[in-house]
Amino acid sequence: MDQRTDTGPLAAAELRDLVVDNADEQRFDVSRRIFQDPEIFELELERIFESNWVYLAHESQLPNEHDYFSTQIGRQPVLVTRGADGKIHAFLNACSHRGAQLANTKRGNKPTMMCPYHGWVYDSTGACIDVNDHDAGDYPEYFDKQSHDLVKLGQLGVYRGFIFGSIKAEVEPLEVWMGESTAFIDMFVDQSPEGLEVLRGGVHYTCDSNWKLQIENVDGYHFFPVHTGYIALGARRGEAKKETLKTIDVSQMKELPGAVYDLDRGHASAWAWMPNGDQRPLAKSREALEKSHGQERANWLIDCVRFQLMFPNLWLMDQSSTTLRVMHPVAVDKTRVEVYCIAPKGEPADARALRLRQFEDFLGPAGLATPDDQVVMESCQRGFQATEAKWQQGYARGNASVVYGPDEDARKMGINPSVSGKGDAETGVHGPLRRWRELMGLVDE
Repeated sequence: MDQRTDTGPLAAAELRDLVVDNADEQRFDVSRRIFQDPEIFELELERIFESNWVYLAHESQLPNEHDYFSTQIGRQPVLVTRGADGKIHAFLNACSHRGAQLANTKRGNKPTMMCPYHGWVYDSTGACIDVNDHDAGDYPEYFDKQSHDLVKLGQLGVYRGFIFGSIKAEVEPLEVWMGESTAFIDMFVDQSPEGLEVLRGGVHYTCDSNWKLQIENVDGYHFFPVHTGYIALGARRGEAKKETLKTIDVSQMKELPGAVYDLDRGHASAWAWMPNGDQRPLAKSREALEKSHGQERANWLIDCVRFQLMFPNLWLMDQSSTTLRVMHPVAVDKTRVEVYCIAPKGEPADARALRLRQFEDFLGPAGLATPDDQVVMESCQRGFQATEAKWQQGYARGNASVVYGPDEDARKMGINPSVSGKGDAETGVHGPLRRWRELMGLVDE
C-alpha cells in the first residue's frame, strides 16, 4: 500500500498522537480535533476513503443486465453496473470528455449512457462506443490513440452479494481486508438458502455531524438514555391485549449475554441476545433454519441482534428489522446516510410484511430510534465547538476487563477477534479508531 511520508502541514506523528492507545495503562483517548478539523477531514477522504476498500452496493440492487447504481467513494462519484456479460463493473461517474456526470439518478437501466454535455456514448461496461460527430471533428492522431473509456476503479470485488471497490489498485486482496468479518456477514446471508435482497425504497438523510460519530453510535451504553420513547412504547405494546407491532424487549437485555469485538482493519461487531426472538421475522423460518444449520446456529441467526461495521462506510444491522446503513462524508460536520431494508430471499409473506413494518417503526425518518440518534450526534458536533475541552472521555467503559483474543462466545461462533469486550462497553469503538490512526498516520502494517 502507498506509504507516503509527505503529509503536508499535518505531520504523521501529530496525526497519530490524536488517538492514544496504551494497553498497559488500559487507556484509550481521542482528541476532539478529529471530529472538527477541516484539514483532517480532507486527509480522511484521501487516505481512508479514496485509498482503500469501501462498500459500494449489493448485487440485488443490480439484478438485470444494464442496471446501474450510483454511489460515491469519499466525494468521488461512482457508477456500479451490470453489463451485458452479466458481470459487475464499476467506474467513475464522469465523462472522459469534459467530466459531466453520466447518471444523475440513484439507479436505473440503460444499455448505453450518453453524456448530457456533448453526446459521447458509453455502454454498460464503461466502454466509449461513440465520440459524437467524430468524423467532422478534425482530431489529431494522438487523440485517436487514447482510450476514451470511463475510468475503472482500481479494484472491485464481491463477497456473498456485497460489492466493494477501491479507487486505488494497490490494496490488499478483498478476502484479506475482510478477515474475520466474513463470519458475521455469513450470519446475514445464511438466513436463506437463496441469499439476501435489498428491498425497494430506502431512507436517505443528512446529519449535521462528523461521519465518525455514525460508526460510534452502536454502543449499548447509549441505548437507555437516548431511546426512552422507544423503550416506553415497547413496554406498553408488550402489555397490550390486542395484537400490536412488537419490538425488541429491552427490559431484560442488560442481564443477557452480549459482546463487542475488534475484527482488525477497522471492522468491528456487536451482538446481544434478545428475550423475545419469536417476535422477529426470521423466527417464522425457525424450523427450516434448525434443519439446515442445526439448533445452535439457528439460535444465533434468530435470537441474536447483531451489528457489523465494515470500515469505513457500512453498517450491517440485524436488530429491529435487517438493514444496510451506508455513510458518505460530505464535510467535516455533515454526513449523508442511506438506509435500506435487506431481507432473506423467499421468506414467508407474513415475515416480509413484519420486517417492513419493523423497519419503518424503528429506522424510518419518523421512526422511534433514528431521529433520536441523529439529534444526539448533532448535539455532540455542536458541543465540539467548546474547544477548551480537548479530549473525549468516552472510550474507557469496559476497558478494564477486555480480553485480548476471542472470548468464549467468539470461539463458539468460530471467529477470532483481536479484542473482545462486554456488550455495554465502549471498547467496540477502539478498533475503527485504531484503523483511523494507522491510515491517517500512515503507520506500516
